[in-house]
Amino acid sequence: MSLDQPESWNAELTPAEPPFPSELDPTQKEMSFVEHLGELRRALIIGAIAIVVGAGVGFYYYKPILTLLRLQAGNVQFVILAPEEGFTAVLRLSVLMGLFLGIPVLLREVWWFIGPALTRKQRLVLVPILLVSYLLFLAGVSFAYLVLLPIGVKFLIGFTPEGIKPMLSISRYIGFASVLIFSTGLMFQIPIVMLISSLVGVLQRSLLVSQRRYAVLVSFVVAAVITPSVDMMTQSMLAGTLIVLFEMGLILMWFVERIKGKSKAESEF
Repeated sequence: MSLDQPESWNAELTPAEPPFPSELDPTQKEMSFVEHLGELRRALIIGAIAIVVGAGVGFYYYKPILTLLRLQAGNVQFVILAPEEGFTAVLRLSVLMGLFLGIPVLLREVWWFIGPALTRKQRLVLVPILLVSYLLFLAGVSFAYLVLLPIGVKFLIGFTPEGIKPMLSISRYIGFASVLIFSTGLMFQIPIVMLISSLVGVLQRSLLVSQRRYAVLVSFVVAAVITPSVDMMTQSMLAGTLIVLFEMGLILMWFVERIKGKSKAESEF
């Protein structure tokens, strides 16, 4: 009588291999809640330092920045209505420049903070996502500066009655331009947020598609909130841009879900 065990027994006793060995990272250990808070604190501190340094650069080079903003106002005379308004205007410009220069660092820290929640392949995709994220931010800033700002100012000043010369407070104008430019740059991150949500598995494209009509409504509400005026022209253009960005995000989510489905089918096969 043979004492050898059947091959089926050996197969049952053989430990199964990990389903996705390429997805596992043996060097990565699970972090505790306190460690996660520490990483978040570190990321926020680094981002804040980058913004402060950028603000210092903006304070030193405020004159060319102010000239660029004034160019988009057209034939308008700027005035100072209070003794401290000139200094306030320079500070606002400095903060705008600090945010503009510090956003890339802040985005990098935020994305690296959520990196441990992603698989190895997803983390490799993180680098081009960071690059595209900043390019979208620059696109939003450029769109606000070249399109929304001059159209908005021209539209509002167009209601000035005849015989009255428009004169704008420099501090208020800088505040108006800063909010519009920076908020538009942030709104251009919508496709990236949707892409990351799909990668992590937080959102599904089918859910957003079914709620598309609400997304259109939210786009007009957000445009009305972040536009620092009652200018319907600027609000409508910004709302239309948000809808286009939302549709871009849906396309990116479609690609992500298709790639995920293909990888899952290959692993099952």
